[in-house]
Amino acid sequence: MDRAFTNKNANSVYLRVAITEPILLACIDGASLPEICLSVQRISPTSERIIKNYLFHLINSVLVSYKGIMKLYFITPRGLDILEIIYFQREKGIVNYSDLTLKIE
Repeated sequence: MDRAFTNKNANSVYLRVAITEPILLACIDGASLPEICLSVQRISPTSERIIKNYLFHLINSVLVSYKGIMKLYFITPRGLDILEIIYFQREKGIVNYSDLTLKIE
C-alpha cells in the first residue's frame, strides 16, 4: 500500500516511511517535484499522484514547506526532527524498515 491511508475516527493519516524519508531528504536543500519523484522512485516505485498526496500531507503537518515563486519544496525544522526519529527507529531495528509508518494528526 503506497498511498496515505486515513483513520476516519481519529482524523489521522499514516504515511509509509519508505516514501516519506526520501521526500524529506530531497527537500533538505530544496527540490522540485520531478527531483522528489526521482528520489522516491529510486527507493520504491511510486506514482507522481501518490507523491503529491504525501507532499500535501507533509505540507499540512508543517514538515515540508513550498516556495511557490521558486517552485521548490523545503524541509522545515519539524521535518528534520522527524528524520531524526526515523533514523533512531531504524537503528533500533525493532520493526522492519518497510513496515514503519508515520502517524500525522
